Amino acid sequence: MGSLQASEFSNLVEEGAIQLDQALTWHLRGNHYPPIHLDFLAPAKKAIELANEGDWKTEITLPNGVVKTVSGIVEGLHLHSFVTYWEE
Repeated sequence: MGSLQASEFSNLVEEGAIQLDQALTWHLRGNHYPPIHLDFLAPAKKAIELANEGDWKTEITLPNGVVKTVSGIVEGLHLHSFVTYWEE
């Protein structure tokens, strides 16, 4: 169910019906148990931005002090539906 909702949220962002912040808020709070704190919204957005530029190895410090690569954040927060660029 979560990946289907994330995909729909991503489509709504692309259509301009909602903002990325709204979609990610719904995704982080509703598609994870326990819900992910919204302090992770900014790093999630940055990871999506970098992934869409093809940069999967840059490290981002999360609010809890953990340092993860873009690919680790995309994987850990299940952001796949929001990424439009994939390495082949």
